[in-house]
Amino acid sequence: MRFFKYFLLGFALIWLAACQQNTTNTTPPSDQTAAIESILADSTDLFYDALDDSDDSNITTEGANWLGGSTTLAKTSRFKLHYGRIRTKPVERSIQVTLDTDSTATAYVYTKFIGKFVVFKARMDSNSFSFDRYAKPLEHEVERIVHLRKFRNTDVPRKNWKITDVSLKYGASPNHTVEIVELDIMPAGYDTVAITDPLAYFERGSNMFNYSRWTDIRLRVKVRNTTANPVIFPENTQATEMVRLVYGRNHRGNFGRNYFEWKGQDGQGNNIYEGNWTIKQLPGIHHAVIDVVDNGTILNPDAETYPYNSTTWSTPYRVTVF
Repeated sequence: MRFFKYFLLGFALIWLAACQQNTTNTTPPSDQTAAIESILADSTDLFYDALDDSDDSNITTEGANWLGGSTTLAKTSRFKLHYGRIRTKPVERSIQVTLDTDSTATAYVYTKFIGKFVVFKARMDSNSFSFDRYAKPLEHEVERIVHLRKFRNTDVPRKNWKITDVSLKYGASPNHTVEIVELDIMPAGYDTVAITDPLAYFERGSNMFNYSRWTDIRLRVKVRNTTANPVIFPENTQATEMVRLVYGRNHRGNFGRNYFEWKGQDGQGNNIYEGNWTIKQLPGIHHAVIDVVDNGTILNPDAETYPYNSTTWSTPYRVTVF
């Protein structure tokens, strides 16, 4: 009789545990996706767009602003050019979540940047100095793919999921004609990385771009431009767009810019640009953007014939002491 009582008690405990576990595992899919959306919304690095120059003073600043970059349109050169983006509306964001299995999910993060593209041009000759400022409306849409894993079962769905990896960010204007075909990252003392699709290149916390301070990096970018109204600049090249690296971006308002040099074309007619970058930031996580803008967008104030036309690839990177 006593054995039978113990048997019933043991059976009851097992049944109760099974019921509790089953309750946890049958969290409605809508609650799971809501939990994932909440996690991503709180992940500020996923939403950091690194595109907003805030005001005119940042657009005209040369070099790294945390190193005291110049804010003048120097008259020492025949032609001086600055351009940037200023947001005029709150950033629009959306997240679409797909539950791939009971324990894995994929999230598609979309961001729309609305504002104005601002250009400053200064020209000097032996007798005169001219200065122009004009702006064009812009929309720039950015997307990123995020993978997540369910690593435990609790009564709070938000505590059950964590990010496993994230893609680079791909951004572009509507109806853009400029497209990055390939990015080659060639850091001194590190392996070369070649990327042809930013949304297919995923980073984990352990394998994100990670460089020690003072690392020298050479970057090569191949660009295709199918514009119907090509504008060649500089002279004696076939460059139809400008390419630059915007680096050091973070929530403290830091930024720096390096412009790429046109090096020629490949066998498919893509323009090749190269630039050099020395990591000078203090240790921490920062953001870098490969920023490509059609020459007509920059050099001609006619917003109808030459509307805002751009594409960007961007990523966080970590600077270490050594």
